[in-house]
Formats: sequence, structure tokens, C-alpha cells
Amino acid sequence: MGSGMDQLITLQAYSVASDGGGGSARTWADFATDAAVWASVVAKAGRESLQEGRVNASNIVLFTIYNRTDVSEVDRIVWNGEAYNIRNVRREGGRQLRLVIEAERGVAS
Repeated sequence: MGSGMDQLITLQAYSVASDGGGGSARTWADFATDAAVWASVVAKAGRESLQEGRVNASNIVLFTIYNRTDVSEVDRIVWNGEAYNIRNVRREGGRQLRLVIEAERGVAS
């Protein structure tokens, strides 16, 4: 992908909700404000490992979005139907501040 913000992503927050039976359920929900945002998407790295006879593959992607203060490492991004766990968030730029978000998608097969 190029440097333009031409990919629509969805920001999601982790939450714990009552399951109605006295327990709790862990869920992901879209951000309450401006969950869908435009981003620049660049693949950074990929790797595979063998664990207990299974191939585990993951890839790291950099998502660049316009600056906001509500994104952190406990959140995730959904892009093209795939969930990416946020690993690192850093701010870059001068007058036009942007967030560069490093996120990882892991797939066990």
C-alpha cells in the first residue's frame, strides 16, 4: 500500500461484560466514537514457527492514521475482515500529527 490513507479500518476496544448467568464474557466492541477511520497500511514482517506439531504464522503491519488520543496497546484493528492486535502506538509528524500503529495478526493452522 502507498503512503495515502486509502484503507478503511475499524478500531475495537476490549471489554468484559456480564454473561447474564453471574459470570463474565470477554468481547471486542467498535470504539464508541469514530471507530471506522482511513489508514495507510504497510506490511512490515511475517514469520512462521512450529509449536506442538502446528504451524503458527503471524504478520506485522503498520497502520498510520490521523492523530487521536484513545488508541492504545490493549485495543485492536479490524482490516479486511482480519483482527490485528495492537503492539505499539507512536506519534509522528510536526503540524499534522499522526499515529503509527504496529499490529500483529496471528493464525494457527
